[in-house]
Amino acid sequence: MPVQKSHGKHYPFAPVEGELPQPNAGAAGAAPLADGRDGKGRLRSSAAASALAKLPRRSKYLPRTYACDPRFEPFNRSRVEWLAKRRGEVCDATGAVSHGVGAMLNAAAWSYAAGEFLSALAAERGDPELFKQAASLTTTARGHDRMAWELAVLEGQTRPRVDRIAQLQAELSSGGGDHGEG
Repeated sequence: MPVQKSHGKHYPFAPVEGELPQPNAGAAGAAPLADGRDGKGRLRSSAAASALAKLPRRSKYLPRTYACDPRFEPFNRSRVEWLAKRRGEVCDATGAVSHGVGAMLNAAAWSYAAGEFLSALAAERGDPELFKQAASLTTTARGHDRMAWELAVLEGQTRPRVDRIAQLQAELSSGGGDHGEG
């Protein structure tokens, strides 16, 4: 898992909401879990307990699930999708998404979803005041998105960039890039 250095401490990067970490097929601790529990649900061995302790926790890798109004569900799905795509765009363009940038993008996603939901309600009811509120929410969302982008660019300028292709070419030309070939 990638690690972020912050004031000398190491913290794992927060995953993109809506994405699950890919299981490691060859993980050394996975075998004891196959039959690690008895009929009462207790762990059979210390190896099974150790393997279970090494597994990632749900709250760390999965997004929170919110109880939503059924009418808001499609907007919530759009929110999660937009957030994942936008985080990816910002990360591709600037090299990373910090916690602060991620929080701003999350606020933008909620504001966009709420604005779209209010627009749908306003159209259903024919209420111009709801349209004004929806417009205000989407304007706020654009502001959060713009500020997140600006912060990510600023952080990207201060972050040392590594050209991975040049690094691999240098390793191969110096003979230090033995990756099991030959």
